[in-house]
Formats: sequence, C-alpha cells, structure tokens
Amino acid sequence: MSHNSYIRGLVENGCEVDVIMKNDSWGQTDSALNKINGVNYIEFESTSWIDKIRIRARGNVSRNVADGCKSVSTDNSNSKFSTSLKLRSILKTAFYKLFPQDKVYPLDKKWISTTQKFRNHVEYDLVVSNSSPSASHKVAQLLIESGRVKTKRWVQIWEDPWSHDLYGNHSAAIENEERNLLEAASEIFYVSPLTTEYQKRYFPTAAHKMNTIPLPYFEIDDCENGSKTLNTPIKYGYFGDYYSHTRNLLPFFNAMNNSQRSGYIFGDTDLLLQSETVEISPRVTLDVLKNVQRQTSVLVHLSNLYGGQIPGKIYHYSATNKPILFILDGTDEEKQLLTKHFGVVNRYYFCDNTQESIMQAMDAIEREFCAKDEQPVLQYSPKEVVKLFL
Repeated sequence: MSHNSYIRGLVENGCEVDVIMKNDSWGQTDSALNKINGVNYIEFESTSWIDKIRIRARGNVSRNVADGCKSVSTDNSNSKFSTSLKLRSILKTAFYKLFPQDKVYPLDKKWISTTQKFRNHVEYDLVVSNSSPSASHKVAQLLIESGRVKTKRWVQIWEDPWSHDLYGNHSAAIENEERNLLEAASEIFYVSPLTTEYQKRYFPTAAHKMNTIPLPYFEIDDCENGSKTLNTPIKYGYFGDYYSHTRNLLPFFNAMNNSQRSGYIFGDTDLLLQSETVEISPRVTLDVLKNVQRQTSVLVHLSNLYGGQIPGKIYHYSATNKPILFILDGTDEEKQLLTKHFGVVNRYYFCDNTQESIMQAMDAIEREFCAKDEQPVLQYSPKEVVKLFL
C-alpha cells in the first residue's frame, strides 16, 4: 500500500516513473492493490524453487498452528498453543538446516541477481529505493554502481529500520550491510521522527543525510461513519498484528471487555483472546478488511512498546472521517515526541496504554461522536507528501 502511495504521489506531481519490482512468483496478489496507470513496471523473477518450498512449508505449518488453536478447548488451549509454537520452531530450524539461507538477504538473492539484467541509457533525475524489503536498496546500489542505471541522486526511504527494528535479533552482518547502504545514499528518509533520531545515533557517519517524511496514505476512504446517532452502538476497531513482545494490546482489550463495548480486533498474535462483545480474527485480505472497517465507528492505533517505529496504519487511518484513538506507549520521551509530531493536525484522541486512560479517551470520543465532524488529513495524501519529498 505505501509503495503504491509514493508512486501515485510521483505521478500526481507530474513525474514519469519506472518501477523495478518483484514478479508474482508465488502466492496470490491482493486484488485491491492494482498497478497505477501511466507507470512503466519492469518485473523480475524473485523467488527460487528452494525459496518456494521453504515459504509454502512454513505457511502450512503456520496454518496448522492456527487451526490447532481454534479447535482446542478453553481448559487446555494455552498448553496446546505453546506446543504448536514449539513444533513450528523445530520445523523452521529443520528447514533452514536443509536449505541454508543467505544471512543478509535470505529470500531476495534471486531478485537481486535477476534485476542486474536491467539497463536503461536514460539518466534519471531521481532513483528512489523503498523498503521493505531491504533488498530494494541493494538492487539500487548494484544497478547504480555497475552503470546499468544512471542517476543524479539516489534517495532511500526506510519505512522501518533494519538491524535495529522492533523485532531485533539481527546479526552484525546485517548491521554492517545497512551501514554500507546508508553511506552510499544521497539522502535517507524515515517515516517516524523517533526512528530518525535513533538511526542517527546508531549510524553517525550517515546521520547528516537522514530526515523524516510522512507515510502517504493509500487513498481517501469516503465511506460514511455509520449513521452517527446516539442510539447507534459505537464499535471500536484495532487492525494489525499484536505480538506481545512488540505491542501490548491487553489494556485496550480489557477496557473493551470490562465496559462491554463492542468492536473488532483483527491481526496475528501469540495471545489467545476471547470476548463476547469483540470479534477477534487473524489477519485478513484488504478487501475483507475494508468491509469490516466500514462497520467500525472508531479506529484504534496502538504504539509499539519501544524502538520508535510507528505502525503505518496511523497514516492510513488519517484518510478516513472516523475518530482515531491513539494509544501511546514507550518511554515518556517517546510519548511526548509522538504527541508533538502528530498533535499538530488535531485529529487524534491521545491516551496512555493503561485501561483507565483508554476508557477515559473512549468516554471523550463518545461525548463528541455526533457533534464532531472528522476530516481526512490532506497533508498525508500521496500528492502532498511527495510534493514535500521532492
């Protein structure tokens, strides 16, 4: 979604755009994410046969774990869920031993190799590499250094950092590769002011090139926010993964349950949640998600536990006319910076990630629900973000 948004913004600002991309070599393409008219797409083979076996096997294991969790009773669900996760870990280790992966670009070696066939004698005014995957920056570096792509300026957009991202456990080899890529760029952009500050500390030799830019939302969501009457139940919706080591969803979940509020929680997780008033589901496709969001009155954004990364959904939620509950987490310094950064648009209801603070914010939303007319944040639109970028 975000890659399409940047491309759309370039076109809307009068640019001619070539896109070097992976082909659809396995799985299915989300039908809601079509290519943009007027853009020249050059696709390259991206997945080797070993990768396909590994990915499909890993997917089957994940589905079996999820199906196993759905079928167990409440009494022994936690133990069976734990056993399923251990089984997945053992099988994953076995796959890696049978099919060794590259330590830096485990699923992108094929794509990095095939893209080097590209050659264009036109000198580009600007080359933009956008991650994830991080391999997109490597592709750009190799094409530029080999002379297959000529350009006046190479800009990197990192929607998430690499070696110091939220999920961690990355090797020194990845950190060294990230440093190599950052030092080779003309300019570097992150979508979180916190990430920018942290990356400057981690990579001081490239700090002078780093800046922050908003993540453009995909499109304006002009669907009505329900009937917006006092008699209509207000439904809250959290849509995104919520693994316990990255985000703490329990205060929001408890606030919903204890106040008997209704809504939706959609996303992958390591938690087992059950509720009579909240519909809980794993990750779904974009077209399914859109239908659920149309029935949602209030969109919920949950900050990460640490690290400064901002879930991209806050920008996409800003394209709607729905109230947005912005749950802050992290250190006091991080929460203050996030409030300052996003507070300028006067579009969010901020609260701390405690049950009491969340319920107070919900009360405030519901008091103003019918009277307040929310509008999309136009400065996060593709055209305006890319205009700022250019």
